[in-house]
Amino acid sequence: MFQNHLKILVSNFIWGSIPLYFFFIGEYSPLFLLTVQITSAFFALLVLTYLFTPIRIKVQDIKRSMVPTVFLSINWGGYAFAIKSGYVIEASYAYLILPILFLSVNLVLGKDRQLSTKFCVALTLIILLLECLLSGVFPLIGLGIALSFLGYALWHTKYQLNPIKNLLHETLLMLPVSFVICFIYDDTSLTTLKIESLSALFLLGILTVTPLALFVSGAKKVNFKILPLYQFISPVIGMLLGIYLYREPLDTWRLTAYVSLILTLVVYNLYHLNRRGNHLVS
Repeated sequence: MFQNHLKILVSNFIWGSIPLYFFFIGEYSPLFLLTVQITSAFFALLVLTYLFTPIRIKVQDIKRSMVPTVFLSINWGGYAFAIKSGYVIEASYAYLILPILFLSVNLVLGKDRQLSTKFCVALTLIILLLECLLSGVFPLIGLGIALSFLGYALWHTKYQLNPIKNLLHETLLMLPVSFVICFIYDDTSLTTLKIESLSALFLLGILTVTPLALFVSGAKKVNFKILPLYQFISPVIGMLLGIYLYREPLDTWRLTAYVSLILTLVVYNLYHLNRRGNHLVS
């Protein structure tokens, strides 16, 4: 069971560090990076699947993968747009909102009726609302990224499919859109790039597939209530990179909201860990 928790921990660390890749890769448009991400992820998954299992793609599996494909496309596209457009902190904000969304789903579905969870969700919503009102900025991009990944995670939690095979199906469905964007709507062509640039770009596929596969695989075996404990790792790393590497401004209200949300989530999870000594392995 510890292995599953380690998978989620590593996946969040990689997600938080991805702005490093976008910073050093150079000036490419978000659309072009999205096409590279889809294409490179597909071929990485193709190789990975071929090494361990026979590749059998059924029409039924493709149809079933349509819903998570939509969620994943929005998530990848929104994240690439946010990072390359100077919204690194807001992109990290998405994964800070995500734990609250997970807890909210538990409440709505009746899986968690504890007073502490209700208090945590209510408090975080108040913090988010106050931050929006005082700063005058609504984190639309961050919310879009968070909601799309929430939908993706919930779908996989429900259907319990092989994460690698299903990712292969999802990226396969995204390939036609990728080709259209690359050769019609974008101003960068893969054919004009040098081998070194292509290699660096296609590394994005590995960075994409690895944390997603780890998270989906680990989340199947970990109590849904535990996921918020790990989800603040990625936004903290992303926020620090946005401030110190990308030199993005961080106003007082947003910084206060960030710290308040992180402290709320940490206290909430520590409270439950103290109440149940075996909580991490439940």
